Amino acid sequence: MQQQEDRQFVTALARGLEVLAAFRPGEVALSNQELARRTGLPKSTVSRLSYTLTRLGYLQQEGDGGQYKLGLALLALGSAALAGYDARAAAAPLMREFALANNVSVSLALRDGSDMVYLETCRSQARVSVQLATGSRVPLATTAIGRAYFAGLPPQEREALQPLLAERHGSDWPALRSRLLQTCADYGVHGYTASFGEYEPDVMAVGIHLPALLPGQPAMALNASGPAFAFDEAAMRQRVAPALQALRQRISPLPASPSP
Repeated sequence: MQQQEDRQFVTALARGLEVLAAFRPGEVALSNQELARRTGLPKSTVSRLSYTLTRLGYLQQEGDGGQYKLGLALLALGSAALAGYDARAAAAPLMREFALANNVSVSLALRDGSDMVYLETCRSQARVSVQLATGSRVPLATTAIGRAYFAGLPPQEREALQPLLAERHGSDWPALRSRLLQTCADYGVHGYTASFGEYEPDVMAVGIHLPALLPGQPAMALNASGPAFAFDEAAMRQRVAPALQALRQRISPLPASPSP
């Protein structure tokens, strides 16, 4: 059913959430004009929404410049959301240990639509590391962490997810679908996925699927990444990928491979 035909769908609420979702990690503040451009909503509508969200504490106005940043009320929601994922609590201390020992960044993510959203990221103490943080979003189909999530799903779940990915990637989907199917085959053999300079030219990454730890919890994925000048393909495959597989086993002793 289309949203405009769904009597249960509250359009005003959806528009307010669109404004909040327009903010991206690392951005300090946005104007109503930029929020209107990103959401596709009229500027007059965005002005009313930003005013309301500011009154409620979900946005905060920056001085007199007419720009807004995310408000403190969202921190409570974010903390409550993160607390609902047991895997994050179990994984975080082991991820910190892993990042330091292997001089890489390591991240835990779950799927949201056609993206993967980072729930936890730990970086090494190296001067240069991959700069993604909790809340960052990356595409499922073109990243090691997204491919690992996909490859570890049961076949029927992979099939059900493909129309969403096709809609996201349009004319690029046939080639991406072939790549994903090959990834699933490779994952069955090697137990990890890879993205060597495909998503970001200077980033080398490997990923593994993390099955749900408890009933009702979602499946997730882990990745380990580093700058291309410090990690070549051989290092990622021979040293980092086996270490990441060992980390997965410490977090969850459940099987990581999908059903045939």
